[in-house]
Amino acid sequence: MITLTVETATKLLEHNTLNRPISDVHVQRIARQIAQGKWRFNGDTIKVSEDGDVLDGQHRLWAVIEAKKPVDTIIVYGIARDAFATIDTLRRMRSGADVLALNGVSRYRQPVCSALQWLLRWQRDVIETWRAPQNRIENADVEECYVAHPAIVNSVERTMRLRGLANPGVMAFLYYVFANHNEEIAERMISTLEDPSGVSVDDPFFRLRMYFTADHYRRKDPLTIIALTIKAANAAAAGKEIQLLAWRQQGQHPEAFPTLQF
Repeated sequence: MITLTVETATKLLEHNTLNRPISDVHVQRIARQIAQGKWRFNGDTIKVSEDGDVLDGQHRLWAVIEAKKPVDTIIVYGIARDAFATIDTLRRMRSGADVLALNGVSRYRQPVCSALQWLLRWQRDVIETWRAPQNRIENADVEECYVAHPAIVNSVERTMRLRGLANPGVMAFLYYVFANHNEEIAERMISTLEDPSGVSVDDPFFRLRMYFTADHYRRKDPLTIIALTIKAANAAAAGKEIQLLAWRQQGQHPEAFPTLQF
């Protein structure tokens, strides 16, 4: 085990003749983790062949150089060159749900992970650009967010009843945010989506339910779900009825992404 410095990483790369294609997106992803102090020693090794080629770990080496910060790692020297074809062929990537399992979440781990990811995007104000590589949510972020917001599990429990209607992870995130602003509005939303009987057809949450039931088998865009749900909640909080629930994100006069008004 060594402290891998920028100088050591540079030296290893300079002696490397096995120059495989490098993903700059992946390098930047690791570099951000290192720069933000979120990179943790996890036992993964950098593998160097008998003739000095880096068989595994090029992205980590470049990330250390990009971040300009050292990390602790293990370097294994003398790996047979013909072992390259077997490296990283059997490993299953760890998911955020796997991390939550280690933190004691026993049920609905995937929706809980999804809700935490959307909450982080909301906190970072990157909802609209959530697909951008630089806005990727890492497993360490999910774990940190869960420690700060364990009650989001209760929100998932509440919204799992809607799983036949809407994405429970996205709705759990919205329910959690709404409840922290106005619990009555959050409960009214879930109750109307569950059972709209006795609710006016112009009720904002009735209109939201109509959106979910239209083309029910067609996958709904999460950005549109969030925008429409916020618009419905704003109208409900203001005591308004609406005849059309829509968000124009394209065309000559696109609408800005809605913000909470209560």
